[in-house]
Amino acid sequence: MIRSHHPRWFLGIPLLWLLPLSSTSSSSNKRNEDLCGMYLAPSTIQGAGMGVFAGHRNVRRGQYLLEDDGDLVVPVYDMTRHVGHAKYHFLWEEYTWRAAGFGGMSEEVDDVKKVKACSPGMGAAINCMLPLVNVVDDFDNRKVGLSGIEAVPGNNATAWSLSSPGAGAFSPYYNRRWKAKRYIPAGMELYGNYGEGYFKSRSSIYGMIPFRENYKHADRLLRTFQRITRKVATEEVKKDLLISLQSMAAIWDESRNMNAIPQTDPKGDHAVVDWLLKKTGGTGMLHYNSSIRDLDWLDEHGRCMDNIRDGVSTIPHAGRGAFARRKIRKGAIVAPAPLIQISDRDIFTIYGKKPEAEDKKGKETYWLATDHDNPIHHQLLLNYCFGHGESTLLLCPYGLMTSHINHDAVAPNTRVAWAADDQMAHPEWREKPIKKWARQDKAGLSFDFVALRDIEPGEEITIDYGDEWEEAWQRHLRSYYREEETNGSESENVLRHHLPAFELNKLVDLKLQTLEEGDYELQGLHLFCRKPYVEWYGASATVPGEDDDTLQVRTESGGTTTIQWNEHYDWDDEVVFPCRIRQRHTSSNNNNSSSSSSSNNNVSYSYFVEVFERYNQTTTGASSSTGEATTQDLVWAVLFGVPRDAFYFEDQKYRRHHHQTWSFRHEMMVPGDVFPEAWKNKKKKSTKR
Repeated sequence: MIRSHHPRWFLGIPLLWLLPLSSTSSSSNKRNEDLCGMYLAPSTIQGAGMGVFAGHRNVRRGQYLLEDDGDLVVPVYDMTRHVGHAKYHFLWEEYTWRAAGFGGMSEEVDDVKKVKACSPGMGAAINCMLPLVNVVDDFDNRKVGLSGIEAVPGNNATAWSLSSPGAGAFSPYYNRRWKAKRYIPAGMELYGNYGEGYFKSRSSIYGMIPFRENYKHADRLLRTFQRITRKVATEEVKKDLLISLQSMAAIWDESRNMNAIPQTDPKGDHAVVDWLLKKTGGTGMLHYNSSIRDLDWLDEHGRCMDNIRDGVSTIPHAGRGAFARRKIRKGAIVAPAPLIQISDRDIFTIYGKKPEAEDKKGKETYWLATDHDNPIHHQLLLNYCFGHGESTLLLCPYGLMTSHINHDAVAPNTRVAWAADDQMAHPEWREKPIKKWARQDKAGLSFDFVALRDIEPGEEITIDYGDEWEEAWQRHLRSYYREEETNGSESENVLRHHLPAFELNKLVDLKLQTLEEGDYELQGLHLFCRKPYVEWYGASATVPGEDDDTLQVRTESGGTTTIQWNEHYDWDDEVVFPCRIRQRHTSSNNNNSSSSSSSNNNVSYSYFVEVFERYNQTTTGASSSTGEATTQDLVWAVLFGVPRDAFYFEDQKYRRHHHQTWSFRHEMMVPGDVFPEAWKNKKKKSTKR
């Protein structure tokens, strides 16, 4: 993203319109797969720090930037509640994306608006220049999964369970991929779209950045200027008039329209303006040519980002891993990793709740408040950051696939080191105490992952997370397996071993449980029936219409009543209804597509289902002024012969593995010879008794 404090980053750009573009490189004798496909290098946007550039190949419109790779996305939730106020400093917010746009994030907590989607790959690394946006997020290919952790069916093949101490220790969201919105020549900077709202909310930082409509206004103004100046006899007068217009734009810098007026170099160069107005995109294309770097320049001044690719880790319980895309020589940079600083790791602390009451006009109100004296866990993002035992500071790396790099305490093939000073905006921060710089609204430091030996293509990349991390992981293993042996509490065991909804929905041959065999709601799940199947299998007359928000339901007394219908949707925004399975019927598999089958025993299943609406009602008794809340499940349809693919699972809020307090948390440790003395702000524990 653009994290610049230069208020007019889009002005005064050196123009290269009359220069031939060069994307040739002295590396042309290398094989294509050996050439870097993506670079991290100084951005072409003034004051924006580092940017991402296309490497040694052109990218066609609609083509993926990389094949079979994608970012992790890490949810961070309820920050205001856990921190205790809304004015906390969290630099990651400059790099997060709208969580509602990621399938499954709505199931994390009660309100998806309270979830921050941290994308520590391309999502954090790319800058934005609205007129030149050339990459888009491929929403359709985002994935959610446990990545290498396999579940097994229980005794009756209906209750699937998993057993892994790694469950909840890594994000289930992965494969956030990017593709070209338009043709991207080799060497061009990549620009994502933050949306106009991002810049509107940060006008004090970035100034009044022009949007698409503002460039259109500027185009109309300059075309009027052209018509007027055609009648002017001398080039000198034309130049003076354009300089006057550009000067007014510089003075009225609180106008997005005026900021769209191109600032030529030299001023008054109306030939450049004439050229812009002939191009598709008009004045918004001012920066196009200067956004393309020569490939030899990128080889010298940039760092290759695509030496590693994504895959399922070969390390048990580790989730996804990073693998060498090409051979990496000893001492070479495996991947660059700019760092987002967190001044105090306590910001990631999650607290329990406590009951509180308030008496208003003789009426007591009860609620659960955050108990800041009872820390119970940490945000999952902690696992993706570096820290040090003698400091409150966290350094969270971002970069292409760097969040996939796993731990090896015995024989790691990579280490972390500081990037060269000219690859960091503020290398001097390493000499200053944390309080002097860590709360600034910009990043300024960077690590490099460096090869300890030659790494062969396909080999998994590993680093040593440090002794403190290793000890914490071993404690976690002992605790996890001890609880397995002693069985623990029933409710905790259910959540420890349950298979999340996003995995159950993939099991097309799943033998589903009846309510008598096991209540899915007690397993942290909600079960739904898809609307078309509800209509096809017996309830077409009672399904609510598009403009209808009420339902006719059956009451416990045998009558009917009308209630408000609560809308439910799957990840594709298709309507689903709460339901439960009363009976399961078995038949021989006759290749009927409307029935579910078990691939193991050639048996198909269909289900007798109740579709219901959960109705909350407050009743007031004669002796009570406060009222009593009751909940009823009111059945409004019954379905016969329903197949497996009619059903849809959803996770209950706060029930996924990474929300559970037993899931592993610990930051990676910065090696002692890398961590600056100036940052050690925690007192050493005394050895005296």
